[in-house]
Amino acid sequence: MVAVVLLGAVLGLYYQFWFLRLPDRNIPANEKLFVSPANGKVVAVFGWNDSIVQITKKEFGAFDTWVADVDTAGTIIHIQMDVTNVHYQRAPTNAVLLSKKYVTGNFSNAVVMNNEWGIRFENEHNELTFENTKGKKYKLVQIAGFVARRIEDFLTKGQQVKQGDVIGLIKLGSQVTVILPSGVQLKTKTGDVVTEGESVLAEW
Repeated sequence: MVAVVLLGAVLGLYYQFWFLRLPDRNIPANEKLFVSPANGKVVAVFGWNDSIVQITKKEFGAFDTWVADVDTAGTIIHIQMDVTNVHYQRAPTNAVLLSKKYVTGNFSNAVVMNNEWGIRFENEHNELTFENTKGKKYKLVQIAGFVARRIEDFLTKGQQVKQGDVIGLIKLGSQVTVILPSGVQLKTKTGDVVTEGESVLAEW
């Protein structure tokens, strides 16, 4: 019984001080730079347009919904988190939250690639749509996984955020998808390991 209690205490401390750690980051404070909202590995980078949306609409209805209010074309960057990564998300740039939408769904294993993009469209997720100071929209999608079954954002509609602000939390890892409009210059590629608030994904 004592051993069980001690094990529980150790796991509790490990969870509190490792899984929920929030390290200081060197935020660039540059509105031209779009920094990573999540800590993890970039597993997909691909362009999208109306043609791709039509092709994927029947199989992945969420895809059509996610991109519709951002632009008619752009780039998607998909970041995979695991249990060792920092679980908090940060604002990629100065912006205002236009809308947020929480969608219930599955909790399939987010690490297993079930399509060419590695995105678990069917999983429970939270969509956050922003507009930067130049009027450009972008979206962050927090996606739950097999282990990560709790998604939080700390924002209210209309709230202003600064680059590097802590805006949300996905407990025990999972996925964060970034949907960018056209006209941005990519600064990342598949396979890159990124740090939230520091690594530059794109430049306006």
